[in-house]
Amino acid sequence: MILLVAFVILNHLIDESFNFTIKENYVMAKKKRKKKMKKKQADLSVPEISAMIREEGLSWEAAETPISVLSASEQKKYLGLIVTEAEMKAMAAAVKKETADEMSAPDFAVRFAAPTAKDWRNVGGKNYVTPVKDQGQCGSCVAFGTCATIESNMRIKSQEPNLNVDLSEAFCLFCGGGSCSGWGLTSGLAYAKSTGVTDEACFPYQATNMPCSNRCSDWQSRLVKILSFTSHSSMQARKNAIATIGPVVAGMAVYSDFSSYKSGIYVKTKDSTLRGYHCICVVGYDDSQQCWIIKNSWGTGWGEQGYCRIKYGQVDLKIDSSWAFYSCDPEVKPVTGCEFAKHILVDKYFGGIVRLWAYAGGDWRYKNISDADLAGIAQELFAADKVYVCWEKNQITMVRAWKTP
Repeated sequence: MILLVAFVILNHLIDESFNFTIKENYVMAKKKRKKKMKKKQADLSVPEISAMIREEGLSWEAAETPISVLSASEQKKYLGLIVTEAEMKAMAAAVKKETADEMSAPDFAVRFAAPTAKDWRNVGGKNYVTPVKDQGQCGSCVAFGTCATIESNMRIKSQEPNLNVDLSEAFCLFCGGGSCSGWGLTSGLAYAKSTGVTDEACFPYQATNMPCSNRCSDWQSRLVKILSFTSHSSMQARKNAIATIGPVVAGMAVYSDFSSYKSGIYVKTKDSTLRGYHCICVVGYDDSQQCWIIKNSWGTGWGEQGYCRIKYGQVDLKIDSSWAFYSCDPEVKPVTGCEFAKHILVDKYFGGIVRLWAYAGGDWRYKNISDADLAGIAQELFAADKVYVCWEKNQITMVRAWKTP
């Protein structure tokens, strides 16, 4: 009997010990899983990202950048593209439909016969892309991507790579209804079409919410508008738009390793986590490298002097799967031309300067004339039925009085 009781007690102790061991192992395994997940979601260091790049056989370089040294919350402030899950699904469906429509067009092969590469930073040795800017810790990426796209297309349309154009991201964002909390992908383009965007000097940008009243008093006379903007969804249509029209507005998902991008063809590493969504300007592509060339708004200390090459077809990034690319057609006053002037006037300034003004080509042009010639020229021009002028930029190069026979 004593032996039987001892055996029962021993059995009970063994069972309890076994159950405790199982519970302890389960708890420890759970803690390890949590620790692993926490590590995965934590900020990865540059050496860790570099190790993952090597392990995954990727071809880009990670390095410490002005963005990577910031905390995760600070890095998120460098984004600013607002989109809900419902909008994401709707946009992805729209892209799918538009892609099918584009590819089923009878003249698809002709309409979308894009070259194998295009880079608007170097077209016959000429750069049509304006300098990289830094949006700072304000979710203003949509305004920066929009203005960058319009600026480049103005240079292209005017056939003037050195055209001095610097649009105001502050005016675009803070007068257009956006804020440092973010904006919709096409919101900037829609505002540029309906109202326009002033030059930077009219409303200088700061990386903080600013009242629209900060704009200059003559802002209405300094607006640049776009006539239209168009979406492009299939891969060939996207490339064709970039090659034949110019840089485009695009959206993308940004992951934790992107802040450490230094050079090469970017491919998201497996353990990087989603930071949020971002608007950029796509200035080119290269089929031989299978990549888009993007102009970012994080300053020249990030990436390849502010640019990045992103591999095609990365579903996680959504750049060419969930969002369309958007080209734009800006209003551009002709640099040179000839036409009948809509208005003519003569001004005489202190110091003896006499200036003949003509409104032609959508702007006022002028020509300095001598005081001695004033009476004769004024009499001839104001007696004419029409005045025909030619110009280069804002200078009148030729003027002729025109009388109806």
